[in-house]
Amino acid sequence: MAKQKSGDISEQRVTPLSAFLDLSREAQQLLRSVQTIQMAKNRIPVHKGDKVSGAYVVVKGCLRVFSYTPSGHESTFYLIRPGETCVFAINCLFNQLLYPAWVVAEEETEICIISGALYKQLFQKESAIQNLTIDALSSAVFKLMTEVEHLQGWSLSQRLSNLLLHQASDDNRVLMTQQEIASRLGSSREVIARILGEMVSAGLIATGRGRITLLQPSALARQISC
Repeated sequence: MAKQKSGDISEQRVTPLSAFLDLSREAQQLLRSVQTIQMAKNRIPVHKGDKVSGAYVVVKGCLRVFSYTPSGHESTFYLIRPGETCVFAINCLFNQLLYPAWVVAEEETEICIISGALYKQLFQKESAIQNLTIDALSSAVFKLMTEVEHLQGWSLSQRLSNLLLHQASDDNRVLMTQQEIASRLGSSREVIARILGEMVSAGLIATGRGRITLLQPSALARQISC
């Protein structure tokens, strides 16, 4: 992970990676001192152009990797969920590159940071680390291709419906503000508010402060397939 920004993250207790990775006893010993940190929601611990000093595995929460469009809107590359790592960071470690995007905590997030030297050492002989790296690469490629398809073929209304369905909890609630949704979709809050208003009028959703309730999830799904 890139150099920590002052006030963005604070040190927490060490969390073993064995909960997510099938590591050898030797590797577990080497990873005993791995740093675990916690990030508050909406913090940006990694900025474009930062030097990456290590790989990181999300233990709890979610990180979002994004960039900015020429108009100043955010464009999401992919999300990093528990048990996953960032392929951009891995690429920077192995090729001595600067980080090409920004990373933000979507919610309170806990991660383990593995130093670059140790990650490279483990990659040579630990199948769990090799699989983690390959999974990160294939997952990122799939997510990027999906995002490109959405940008090319889906209307903003369809992309919004898709986001709501993917972010909804078991009780059909989405805990996101209009600005957070706009940032995720690379749009403006005013445009998102207008489309949400249309969905409310159609009886598809109900809105409240910082939350959206899906009243007809199946109807939202049909909008995507149209």
